[in-house]
Amino acid sequence: MPKALDTVLGHCILRAMAHAEGGIAAVNARAAAGERYPKWAALRLTAKVSPKAMRVATFIVCWAIAMKMESVDEYSITEYQRYWNENERQAYRVQREFRELWSEFENPNELARQIVKQVDARMAKRDAAKLPLTLQVVA
Repeated sequence: MPKALDTVLGHCILRAMAHAEGGIAAVNARAAAGERYPKWAALRLTAKVSPKAMRVATFIVCWAIAMKMESVDEYSITEYQRYWNENERQAYRVQREFRELWSEFENPNELARQIVKQVDARMAKRDAAKLPLTLQVVA
């Protein structure tokens, strides 16, 4: 995978694109049949799924920041909601979107642990918005 797509946001965009097209199995079946996406169709699909991918990437990074700030190795959706003063419905809505894209994980703990290793504790709050674009994960 190219370095630019190896970020949290890159993974989320690719997973959201696959989810929008019926899942990885459907995408692989089309590829095996020799079907290719026209560039404009891929661009439209990327634009369509980007908001959801960004919400999920932000959720993962915020989860990691909260884990780091509280010095814990695991976190729950209730703790996330409390830490970020998030509305309960919104927290569960984003968790559902996370599970749609990262179906192999129940919650972002494993991904967040990878991110926590990369985050500097003295990072300014304004720099936290850039994290989904720069932090890398191994999925």
